[in-house]
Amino acid sequence: MHQQTELLECLSRYEKRFATALAKQPSRHPWTSDGCWDIQQTLRACLGCRQEWMPEINCSCVRQTRHPGFAVEHLRFTSWPQVHGAAHLYLPHSESTMPVPIVILCCGHGAGAKFYPEYQRMARHLVRLGTAVLVLDNIGQGERLPMGHHTAVVPFACGTSVQGLIVTETLAWVQWAQNDPRFDPARIAAAGNSGGGALTLFLAALSPDIAVLSSSGQPCSFDFVARKEKQRCHCNLTPHIVGELDMWQLLGCFAPRPLLIFQGLGDQLFPADLFYRTAARLQAVYDQLGANRNFQFATVPGEHGWDLKRRQLLGDFFRQQLNLTGNNNPAKTADEELLDPAQPCIADWPTDALTIDDLARRLTGKNPPSDLQLWDVFPPDMPAELYHATLPRGSLRQILAQFEAALKPQ
Repeated sequence: MHQQTELLECLSRYEKRFATALAKQPSRHPWTSDGCWDIQQTLRACLGCRQEWMPEINCSCVRQTRHPGFAVEHLRFTSWPQVHGAAHLYLPHSESTMPVPIVILCCGHGAGAKFYPEYQRMARHLVRLGTAVLVLDNIGQGERLPMGHHTAVVPFACGTSVQGLIVTETLAWVQWAQNDPRFDPARIAAAGNSGGGALTLFLAALSPDIAVLSSSGQPCSFDFVARKEKQRCHCNLTPHIVGELDMWQLLGCFAPRPLLIFQGLGDQLFPADLFYRTAARLQAVYDQLGANRNFQFATVPGEHGWDLKRRQLLGDFFRQQLNLTGNNNPAKTADEELLDPAQPCIADWPTDALTIDDLARRLTGKNPPSDLQLWDVFPPDMPAELYHATLPRGSLRQILAQFEAALKPQ
């Protein structure tokens, strides 16, 4: 009984800390240049990413496959030295007028990353509308699993984060797209759902070169995500962000550029009420700038993932904003044979490849040990007798360390 009392008191302390952090959150206005700059600087500090860390993408096409209406280049690349990766570049029919727009399709936690069927079907639909689509494996996902991702701790001990490294690499891909003569640098777009929706939140705030953006299956609040009582992928941990920033502020930095956010009404991961709250604040930002026509939001039937309805919704948006001329009929892609994960871009993982831990050490110059747990970096406020306690969806110690990560140090 004493242990249960201690557990309840632990959780109560964190509830109060979250409430206090939100009550003290500074006002930052993304519709002003000073406010946007402040949001960007604060976000970079939370992610632990630096402009000077931006790598240069070097990629080669290992093969090309042709499909009705488009081709796919299977790419192998390096970003930082010894940081290897794989991507698929969908290119519209060769008769398309060059340069074409390009959409960076940001993967979430779908199995296989760029091979995940939802991402493939969305990419196929968009490329047939007349835009190139880049689908890359994030650090530690898809073919890059050997790098580490879901439980990586060393990046946090180095003062950066899993998401911060992913964001930095993705920004380098935006630069790559700008420099490739096949693509129109004025029509670079990004879209993502779930974990990809989170990545597009950060891109919205930090990339001035993306012209059009859509984020779905994520826009709510950092407080809500941080307080989930379950073990979460470490790419979902943004240190010290609760009480500093909210998601609408990041997306608000994208204004007045065209933005679409959307959400499934049956999504059990992110409540529709929080989505509507975010949409209301973004509408106010766009109204402040006299750009209300450039902001769109929608709720659709269905659960969390991209489905036929959402392919059509996103296709309509990009067709309008990128001046695409293809037919927006996503149903035709539903039964097609998709790319096979058994045919990767990298046949054998390079023996010299860096892990995400190695990369964090190299960029920061710090050298923490490899056997750290999250609670070693973000020690939770809890008695030792609860170290092995559990909640219904995970280790109490891990969950409280996640809480601690999200909050400012006491």
